[in-house]
Formats: sequence, structure tokens, C-alpha cells
Amino acid sequence: MTIKKMLPILLFCFTPFICWGITGTSSERAAAAAVNPNYPVTPGDTYSISYSMEDITRTIQVIVDRNFLAQVPGFREFDVKDKTYYEFKAEVEDLFNSFYPGSVPVMTITNPGVFDILIKGEVQYSREAAAWSFERVSTLIDSVKTSYTSFRKIEIISRNGDSRFVDIYKSLRTGDMSQNPYVSFGDTIILYPYEKQISLEGEVRRPGTYQLTEEETLSDVITYQGGGFTSIAQKQEVQIKRPYNNSNNEGNTFYLNMEDPETNMELMDMDIVTIAQKTSYLPVVHFQGAIGTSTEGTSVSSKVNVTITEGERLSSVARKMENQFTKVSDLTRAYIVRSDGSNIPVNMEELLLSGRSSDDVILMDRDIIVVPFRQYFIYVTGSVMSPGAYPYIINKSWEYYISLAGGFNVDEHTGRKVKIYDVYGEKYKQKERILQPEDVVFAPRNHPMYWIGEYGTDVALIVSTLASSIVMYNFMANTDYNTPR
Repeated sequence: MTIKKMLPILLFCFTPFICWGITGTSSERAAAAAVNPNYPVTPGDTYSISYSMEDITRTIQVIVDRNFLAQVPGFREFDVKDKTYYEFKAEVEDLFNSFYPGSVPVMTITNPGVFDILIKGEVQYSREAAAWSFERVSTLIDSVKTSYTSFRKIEIISRNGDSRFVDIYKSLRTGDMSQNPYVSFGDTIILYPYEKQISLEGEVRRPGTYQLTEEETLSDVITYQGGGFTSIAQKQEVQIKRPYNNSNNEGNTFYLNMEDPETNMELMDMDIVTIAQKTSYLPVVHFQGAIGTSTEGTSVSSKVNVTITEGERLSSVARKMENQFTKVSDLTRAYIVRSDGSNIPVNMEELLLSGRSSDDVILMDRDIIVVPFRQYFIYVTGSVMSPGAYPYIINKSWEYYISLAGGFNVDEHTGRKVKIYDVYGEKYKQKERILQPEDVVFAPRNHPMYWIGEYGTDVALIVSTLASSIVMYNFMANTDYNTPR
């Protein structure tokens, strides 16, 4: 296999290790260690010792080996196991002061040690990651975890074989950093798959997806992970949806009353816990019709549900819906349909403008408030050249709309007589009516020649038939059939 063909495999195998890096630069790590009294002396640490002799400043470099031994050249070896940087610093400076009084020795850390941590278990693949003594477990596992890695059960095995388990979620939730400790030289981290993962939805303070330990129950999830119910939570109807169960692999849905302190339940992996709002069970009214649409000419009805409280009036709910009313909403002709089938006409436009309680209506559960469509057209029909709908313009007379329709059809209509109807079919006198949207202007067929042309042949045939019948009748009446010939 050529190098060119091997390159993708080499990149796949080694890129994670090339890209893997520890937190901060060397100087940043040294500064952090120098100001923290708890920094542990670590194999690989480099220290600088400066002191003065005969007006000459001398500097010695000290490196800590893998056995936690630090050899100070010309002096002695220090066992620094389980010592902090400041403890080691005090011992070294005391040593120099005893040998060289007045030398003003100063020891500083110049480069904190870097070491490898083996991470294995529920990972993409096991590997050694570079770390230093102020690297936390959560940082190291972030890039190797899988979608099944548990944050609730992480094992850390120290260099002497001691084992302990930590729960990173606890550190994030409560700030207990002992559950997300710094790693140490020689540590091994083992990750495990999670035992249960559930979804918590609805009226809790911290909805989300959570991993659970074996002993945590529904009550724990709501109070600990979820932070407790919100003030509008429907505690009596907590839903647990289980996609499958162990017996027949079929899903189940449970409803529990969590106001009962004795109520609890062990959850299973993939359970979905949903807490509904109390408002979901409040009375509701339905707005229907010209809601939320502004397109002229449309008749597509919309429906919007609005929750109400007992005794709430129409004006209150209508104001909540004001942004849903548009120019095609005919608020003056709205009406309420009650569950018993009765209708209550309401002028919501006037109600919103005046706010008079005497015109208001107390709503009931499941009321339907119908808002009709108001189409801004005038319909011109009958004996005109181009019947149809024409855009409404305020204060325009019927003559204007007849003109838009091409004028009267003179073969069918004579004079200037029209009939005007509103949207309800009520007829108005043409001289008195100020046209309103959706009015109908009808030009009747009244030309005599139209009727002659239309029905003249039929009339002539009828007259001819009648005349023939009369002649025949007279002939028959005047003939004596009893006289012999």
C-alpha cells in the first residue's frame, strides 16, 4: 500500500491525539499554579531557583521525576510526593538560607508538568489524553464521550490502585466540585453507559433530558432535576409516557396525582414525563371566522382557542384577540353560538370602542364567537356589460360601479332603474342607500324589445294557435249535421 493510500487511515488513527491539547499555554498554566496554594507538585514540573552570592545572581533548574523526586543540584534530593508547590518552595528556600545566609533565594514554577491520563470504557475509542494537575474530569471526557456515556457514574482509579466514583451532574447542579475533581498523575478514568435517561417536559422549573441513577424515582426527578413544579403546574395529572415495557415491548401511558405525598414511581429508560398547565383545564371559547387573515377575497375560516376565567366578559377576551382582527373581519356582525344552539348577536367593534358593560356578554365554556368576513367589494349583476365584483370605495354611488361594469346593456335595460341589496338580501331604495361593502347592485332586464326578441316567436305561435282554434270552433258550431244532403 502506497503512502498516498495510507494517508486517510493515518489521519483517522492519529488526528485525535494530534488535536488533543491541555487547557491554556505553558505560561498561563504556570501563572495559575503559582497563585494557587493547593497546586500539587507533579512529575514533569520545572522549577527555577534564583539566589545571590557575592553580588552575582545564580539560577538553578529543578525537574520533578516520575517517582516524585526533585534533585536540587549541589544540595540534596527532595521527596515531593503529596506536597503542594508552596510547601516545596518553603523547604527549598529554607535550605538555601541555611547554606547561604542573605542570598535571598526565590523558587518559582516555570512549567507545570504534563502527563497522560488513560480514558476508557463507554468512549468512542480508548486513548491517553494529555493533562495537567488543574485539569478537571469533565474537560477530559468531553471529546471522547458517546451519546450513551453516563455523567452520573465515572470511575477514577489513582496510581496506587484506589478507586472512587464521581457524579459530574451533581457538580454542575449543586457546585460540589468534589464530584468533578482535578486529575492527578497516574489516574485512569473509566466511563460507563448510563442506566436511565428520561425527558422531563412542561411545568417544572428546569425541563430537559436527564440521566438517572438506579435509585432515583419520579419524585426525585421532579424535585431535584426539575427544580420542582411551577405555580401553574397541574400536579393531579402528571403523565408518564413509556415507549416500551419489559413484558411485551408495547408502550404505556400513566397518570399520577403528585399532590398525594405517597404517590411515587420508578422510572424506566426513555420515559417521558409531562406536567401540563392548570390553564389547559380552564374553560375555553373559540373565535372562528375572519381571524388572523388580511387577504381580501378570502373566505378561509380560522379558529383560535382562548382560555377564560369564570365570569369573564366578551370585551376582555376580544381585547386579547385585537391583533387577530383585520380589515376583512366584520366585527359589527359578530355573534356568539352557545352550546344549546342559541345565537347572540354582538357588535364587537362598538364594544371595543365604548367598553359599555351594558352591551357586554358574560362568556360561557365552549362558546363560539363567530367573526364574519367583510369583503371590500361591490357586486354588480344583471343587465350590465361586465358583471362582477369591484373594489369598494367609500361614498361612491351606484352609478360609479355601473360605470366600472361597462355601463348598462342597452339591449336588455332601459332607463336608470337598479335594485340594491345588502349582504343579508334586504332591499334598499337606490336614492337612499349609501353603498356598503358586499352590497349588490342589480340592473334588471326591462327593455321591451328584449322581451319581444326573447319571447316574440313563442307569443306569435300561441296567438296563431288560439286563432285557429276559435275559427274551427265557430265552423263546427254553425254546421247542422242532422240535415240530409
